[in-house]
Amino acid sequence: MSASARTIFYFSFYVFAAGVPMVLAPQLILQVLGFPVEGLDWIRFLGVVVLIVGYYYFNLGRSGIVPFFRWSVQMRIAIVPVFVALILIFDMKAFYILFVVPDFLGALWTWRALAREGVNPFQSGSIRTP
Repeated sequence: MSASARTIFYFSFYVFAAGVPMVLAPQLILQVLGFPVEGLDWIRFLGVVVLIVGYYYFNLGRSGIVPFFRWSVQMRIAIVPVFVALILIFDMKAFYILFVVPDFLGALWTWRALAREGVNPFQSGSIRTP
């Protein structure tokens, strides 16, 4: 497994770790984060989606799908300005930005691994397998 593939593969475990409690213990998650504990169905649905994304990361990392690694870096880097915009536009709590820190750091990790393998995630012509 290449270094970039390992970053995606290992990141899947973080995603799984985020999704499981959303499905099995949403009340606890909401209480810890200071959200109102009502209507837990939505967080369980979101937890299932997160688990599906974790499954994709797990298998795409194991399979060494470099185009996915590139797209993952692009979107995981973009999540910071998107969350900042949401916070500013909708007057959301600023601490919500903390939710994207693991994603952003994971993106930087993958980006660095791709760079060492000669792949630029922001250059369309650099789709090659290491």
